[in-house]
Amino acid sequence: MSPTPASGETPEGCDFNMRMLRLIVIVLALFEAGWITVDGVRAFTVGGYLTPRMGPYGGKLGPWTRVVWAVGLSPRSAMVKGILVGYGLCWLGAVLAFSRGAGWAWWAMVLAAAGAFWYSTLFILLNMVQLLLLLAARRDV
Repeated sequence: MSPTPASGETPEGCDFNMRMLRLIVIVLALFEAGWITVDGVRAFTVGGYLTPRMGPYGGKLGPWTRVVWAVGLSPRSAMVKGILVGYGLCWLGAVLAFSRGAGWAWWAMVLAAAGAFWYSTLFILLNMVQLLLLLAARRDV
């Protein structure tokens, strides 16, 4: 019989909780990285990014455009579209590495999630959840 932690939880329960944390992080990251990648590819192929259809932001690009304008680039330029696609693909690569247990992937996931705060107001909440879960998972390593 194996010893149990002070909390009364079995080691198997700890393992299950860790797997669930990792799974939630992976799903959130796949959604975000996939969205950024699809948005960039769509901008290349169709000529425009995905935007809300109605409301105060209807037809407008997200807050990330302010960052792009601040560094002197046009959000609709081929370079920026390429950067979005590259960012999304690198993040997807980090998700794959994280899911396979690569040691460096935790840092890549943290950097990718933190770097995506600028992209969309919806992503702010998703990134905060993802970063908190990554930190919780790191504490248990």
